[in-house]
Amino acid sequence: MTGTVTLEKQIADIVRDVLQIEVASPDDDLVATGLFDSLAIVSLIAEIEVVLGYELPLDEFDVDSFRTVGRIAAFVEASRSTQGVG
Repeated sequence: MTGTVTLEKQIADIVRDVLQIEVASPDDDLVATGLFDSLAIVSLIAEIEVVLGYELPLDEFDVDSFRTVGRIAAFVEASRSTQGVG
């Protein structure tokens, strides 16, 4: 679980640096609050891929996976496991 907390922090930092959005909690719904739109999600995905050094599997993309920092971290962690990236 420590890896997920660190990953949540990394993603929150990316959201802050790239989108200029300060995330108070990893459970804040950024889509429902209007802070994330489709362009923000695309920008975030691109930056996460640059920072982490691999492509996220988006063939089954679901916006629900990008509603909160916590969900994004879980999606990234699951994709790391699936792809054997560590």
